[in-house]
Amino acid sequence: MRATKIKRAFSAKEIAKRIAALGARIRDDAGDDGIFLLGVLKGTSCFLADLMRAIPGEVGYGFIDVVRDVADTETAAAMEIDFMNWIDIAGRNVYLLKDVVSTGVIESYLLTQLRQKNPASLRLVALLDRPDLRTIELKSDYSAFEVDEGVFVGYGLELDGRYANLPYIGRMR
Repeated sequence: MRATKIKRAFSAKEIAKRIAALGARIRDDAGDDGIFLLGVLKGTSCFLADLMRAIPGEVGYGFIDVVRDVADTETAAAMEIDFMNWIDIAGRNVYLLKDVVSTGVIESYLLTQLRQKNPASLRLVALLDRPDLRTIELKSDYSAFEVDEGVFVGYGLELDGRYANLPYIGRMR
């Protein structure tokens, strides 16, 4: 087995600082209103937990899972959304959390589906934002970090079921 090298892109301290700033910004933008964080499994688990703790006031959360056709790598077409039927977001300020926003296809699909549930507001929050890879017109409302090329691991991001437990975000080399 070939040795894998991971170059640290963002330290645990940098992540914590950025998440704290993001939480403060989201709270400022939402005012005193309640906030509902909706994380896309499973890459957002660490991000959601830390962001939730960084937002003062009323914050609820939930997770959805997107089952996609992995054979269709060009569009990464979303095939099915799990766990969404039980989530009532009508009239709520919803922040959709995604680990890596790249092409924008899945995020656009999710935002369209979620709008049909009549939230008071709906925002896209990226842990890692890759606007250079967009194939459709989409902008993240919030992003912790903007990154360029590479495969990233750590802080909940995994590759082949490994590296999610790293306390930092690293770029595979």
